[in-house]
Amino acid sequence: MKHQTLTILTLLFLLNAPFVYSQKKKSVIYNPEYTHTLIEANRQKILGNFEVVRSLYEKCIELNPNSAVAYYELASYYIQQNNLEKAITYAQKAIALSPNNLWYQALMGVLYKQNRQFSKANKIYKKLIQKDPTRIDFWYELAYLYMYTGKLNKAIQTFDKIENLFGLDEILCLEKEKIYTYRKEYQKANNEIKKLIQSNPNEIRYLGMLAESYVSQNKMEEAQQIYTQMLSIDSLNGLVNLSLADFYRIQQNLNKSFYHLRLAYKSPDIDIDTKIKMLITLTNYAEKDIMLSHEIDSLLSILTHVYPNNAKVLTLQADLLLRSNNPNKAYDKLYQITLLDPSRYIIWEQLLMIEYLQSQWDSLYLHSNKAIEYFPEQTNLYYFKALAAQQLSKLQEADEALSYAESLPIQNKDLETEIYALHGEILHALGKNQQSDQAMEKVLQLDKNNKIVLNNYSYYLSLRSDSLDKAERMSLICIELEPNNPTFLDTYAWVLYKQNKLEKALEYIKKAYLLQKNNALIIEHYGDILYKTGNIEQAIEMWNEAYKTGKGSIYLEQKVIQKKLIE
Repeated sequence: MKHQTLTILTLLFLLNAPFVYSQKKKSVIYNPEYTHTLIEANRQKILGNFEVVRSLYEKCIELNPNSAVAYYELASYYIQQNNLEKAITYAQKAIALSPNNLWYQALMGVLYKQNRQFSKANKIYKKLIQKDPTRIDFWYELAYLYMYTGKLNKAIQTFDKIENLFGLDEILCLEKEKIYTYRKEYQKANNEIKKLIQSNPNEIRYLGMLAESYVSQNKMEEAQQIYTQMLSIDSLNGLVNLSLADFYRIQQNLNKSFYHLRLAYKSPDIDIDTKIKMLITLTNYAEKDIMLSHEIDSLLSILTHVYPNNAKVLTLQADLLLRSNNPNKAYDKLYQITLLDPSRYIIWEQLLMIEYLQSQWDSLYLHSNKAIEYFPEQTNLYYFKALAAQQLSKLQEADEALSYAESLPIQNKDLETEIYALHGEILHALGKNQQSDQAMEKVLQLDKNNKIVLNNYSYYLSLRSDSLDKAERMSLICIELEPNNPTFLDTYAWVLYKQNKLEKALEYIKKAYLLQKNNALIIEHYGDILYKTGNIEQAIEMWNEAYKTGKGSIYLEQKVIQKKLIE
């Protein structure tokens, strides 16, 4: 351990020696506190404690105002903080103390470039090249500076110098090709790609670049020759076939285009995400194109063969099946995905939605619980669980699920409304009237004209003969919103009945009955109101009709048997 420490100290001394000796008429003074601080700053930098690093390098400067390395490190720190002004100031001080240090000069060049001081950056890189012409990165930076400032001739000249000094390189050829293409000097642009092809005749990428260049120049015959050459090298290459598919699409030769596209889809050269993305794009145009629909089916079949039991492919299949209104088959795919990759929330949500729409309550209950295991903070899942639990008479579980959902942050106002509305129903069914009323009130705070809650809330109040004036006001809003809704008319009539406003109640229950003669509860209510108004025989007829029609209240059968009103 002592040997290692000595080595570090020696290295730091050597690093700092040029900075000290470069100062005229100054002697070297070993400052142990400065050296220790410099070592600690470097250690903290490795640990990523950058604020500590900054203060330590500032302390280094206090202890040794001629510490170029401290100024350099502070410049680097301020680059990370996007404070170019301070970074430039510290870099300039580092260079002033150690003008021959290439690293400091290079940092200065980067700073000037980032600060769009291209002229100053240009001078820096020219000096760097003079000091070390073997550094290819300095040459490239100079060439790019010429490109940024629109000095394209000088950029090309610099790239040519790079080629002469260091040999042919893909980057410089492509940069020159880019410049020539921009200047519409297409022959020169093509020649740069041809250089790459000559250096490596079997490199498919270079041939593809040349073919695409010809296509962009509308030189289709030349492009086709290159594509033919590419196929002779590797006829099953996915990228080649994909390029050919696009080439024939441009020429409107769809048969050949899809032929090569199918080959591309069979190839492992193209990643699955690219294939799926292309297929999704095609589906957007497939609705009115039978041929395209068949090709999409063919490509999808290839994907399922090449990638069996792949969650991404199954997701695409499910999406297409949902688009084509085939929820049952889509459901099977979605279920497979949950087994393969249960971490995808949107898949669970789609699965649960289908189960809800198809009233698959057992499955909805099972899968909502499973989804909650993976996504315990997703409010929607508790809503689905409560819906299923309600239908399965698991009211206590539904209550608990909705209570937890309400404790979570709910960003969607519509979902929040639905949660409280359902909770109000559950609490009413559990006989928790006060809590049910509170849930209903919460809904009306969110949506004051929520017709379902206004109707149900007023009806529940009427059943308890509680706050009947309020119940009447809420029920009347429903009538105003939907004057011919038999359910709303029935509720309003029942509230009036509870208020002993019998003639008016009779008027509205008759309207409800005429609009919906097959609702047992409406017919029963009609009978009750008739009975209270003294129309006993008509009331008995209505009770009998209600009994034959379906399920009324728990008292309906007794009314029929005893031929009198029972409440």
